[in-house]
Amino acid sequence: MYAKEYFHPFNPTPEKNKPLILVGPSGVGKDTLVKEILKKYGSLFERKKSYTTRPPKNNEKTPDNFYFVSVDEFQKMAQNDEFIEYREKLGGHWYGTARSELQRIVSSGKIPIIEVDVQGAFAINSKAVEGNFLFIYPPSFAELRRRIGNRIETEQEFKVRIADAIKQIELANSSVLFTNRLVNDKLD
Repeated sequence: MYAKEYFHPFNPTPEKNKPLILVGPSGVGKDTLVKEILKKYGSLFERKKSYTTRPPKNNEKTPDNFYFVSVDEFQKMAQNDEFIEYREKLGGHWYGTARSELQRIVSSGKIPIIEVDVQGAFAINSKAVEGNFLFIYPPSFAELRRRIGNRIETEQEFKVRIADAIKQIELANSSVLFTNRLVNDKLD
């Protein structure tokens, strides 16, 4: 129901020319939602590619979601204020959203979709980048634990991701940035 109203072509709000920023911790289903949005509204939206210092995975011969760069190149981009948000994540690799990537999408006539965690959303907001921020909640804590458990390889990584998810949800609950919120329990 929310998606039909939010993305309806005649809906005056949210503003259509601003990026759609999906926010939430790992395991809430941001990627699944983006795929569904693009399937239904691909003529309106395009997913932004992130810059990352991590090496490509085996199945990423022609990656759709990343520009792979060296640590030196990433640091130069950060020093030149080319990112609207960036962060070092688990594994010691850097990830960032470049202004030029958003400009590329907007110049093609589409609305960028950005997927970030809460810290990324705060960074975007601090750079005075206007967007339609949508915080995504898991349907339950048990489901979040199951989803995160399916993604990780070690118990330590599981503990870190669960603690981070709880922290992000608490931060989002106390923030006025997220005027739009969605529990990701039914894909429709």
